[in-house]
Amino acid sequence: MYKVSLVIGVLVLTLFFNGCAKQQVNNTNLITVEQIAKYKTNKKSATEIVAFDEKTNRIFSTNDADNTLDIIQVIYDEKTKKAKLQLLSSIDLSKFGASVQSVAVKNSKVAAAIGSTNKIKKKGKVVVFNTNAELLSQTIVGYLPDMVTFNEDGTKILVANEAEPDATFGKYKDVEGSIGIITLSNTDKEDNSKGYKEVTFSNANLLKSKDNTKVRLGKSNDKSLDLEPEYITVSENYAYITLQENNALAKVDINKATLEFVKSFGLKDYTLKSKIDIEEEGKILLKNYKGLYGLYMPDSIASYKVNNKTYLVTANEGDGRTYCSKKDINCKNPIFTDEEKISKLKLDSSLISTYQNENDLKVLTDMGDIDFDGDYDRLYAFGTRSFSIWDSNGDLIWDSLDELSILTANYMPTLFNQDKGKMDKRSGNKGIEPEALTVGKIDEKIYAFIGLERQNAIIVYNITNPYKPSFVKYIISNSEDLSPEGMTFISKENSPTKNALLLVAFEGSGSIVMYEIK
Repeated sequence: MYKVSLVIGVLVLTLFFNGCAKQQVNNTNLITVEQIAKYKTNKKSATEIVAFDEKTNRIFSTNDADNTLDIIQVIYDEKTKKAKLQLLSSIDLSKFGASVQSVAVKNSKVAAAIGSTNKIKKKGKVVVFNTNAELLSQTIVGYLPDMVTFNEDGTKILVANEAEPDATFGKYKDVEGSIGIITLSNTDKEDNSKGYKEVTFSNANLLKSKDNTKVRLGKSNDKSLDLEPEYITVSENYAYITLQENNALAKVDINKATLEFVKSFGLKDYTLKSKIDIEEEGKILLKNYKGLYGLYMPDSIASYKVNNKTYLVTANEGDGRTYCSKKDINCKNPIFTDEEKISKLKLDSSLISTYQNENDLKVLTDMGDIDFDGDYDRLYAFGTRSFSIWDSNGDLIWDSLDELSILTANYMPTLFNQDKGKMDKRSGNKGIEPEALTVGKIDEKIYAFIGLERQNAIIVYNITNPYKPSFVKYIISNSEDLSPEGMTFISKENSPTKNALLLVAFEGSGSIVMYEIK
């Protein structure tokens, strides 16, 4: 068993618990993080993605429960130093589509990505409003627009058309994924198709990672269908896109609307360096395992610059493909799945003893039979329970290895790898599940905020030096705020309190928390 203590530089965490988790660390990176306001809906999925407009001090929040875009006013009293979040209005999005997926704000324009009622037969839309909820334009984009953002000067909107497969009606069907680029100079309230270009993957240049790992495709084995854009970050004229299920990064030239490359993120080795808990036996058991590797499979991605070089930050959640008929409510007989527990696989003789008693982990079923003899010689996990920093070519600069798990074991030992308050119930799945991510600058230091979906926690790192990040703080949400899904950093310059702010949308509880950072 891994001893639950962590040394980072001169910092030693030795923590004692009496029912409450400690949230302060004595450290040269010390910052204070205080919750100063909250907005509650008491509805699951009523707050997922949040964006902020600094001119009006308004938050725009996706409400998938009601298919609305909620506008929330940040009210701050400079005399009392008190803040509150108050619902101002909601935009009904039902006439544009069936489900709001994402929102972004730039230059007083609000862009919302909206999926259709049938995600594989009908394309989605990106709808643009001003900050007073007045419609400016709507554009038909690709299939299942899952994430939307602006370029740096706010003249273009980028959308990740994920186009994930579907088996709702009993048959596996897939459609083409793409990156959409909308030019805002061409705007039309009814149809802005003239301002829309689409970057597809039919001619994608698929590059291996430095460790020689290929870009992962899927059931169709067709890059135009199997590549699924998840999340976008922009740096100068380039968009960097995570293709989560494909364990890959795409790079797009925004002005030319061309695809530069699609490159594999590669593998994480659990045989030597990083330790992992794969068994749901009610204990913290961080170990190395023979023949076990992880695919990074990041969800969120952010970017920042140091010495004029772009660096990419990813939250390596992992995600499998399981699709079921709508008649199969509990998904007991999926039409297609690529995941299975180790305990149910036929292992090569070299691995049997290693996994005889520790075999709860779900792994990929389409990778691992190295010698093609019908058994698994290697095992590949979904995600890496870490966050990483990459260069603009998609090469790994730094990875947190098992630090996020070790920190969680220190700060939340009785809820380690929890599922709905039950300890160790996610060790066989994706563990702490780093999903949400944002990056911000405070007093010349650059910080990464990583949201752990299952732990209901946020970990802060100083990433000013991309080659040597350091742990800063472990923030545990209140028990009523569940599953951080989307986060937005607000700089001092754009903050109503004159201090940096962090907005966190908790999907599981339908709440938004505003933290002040000093």
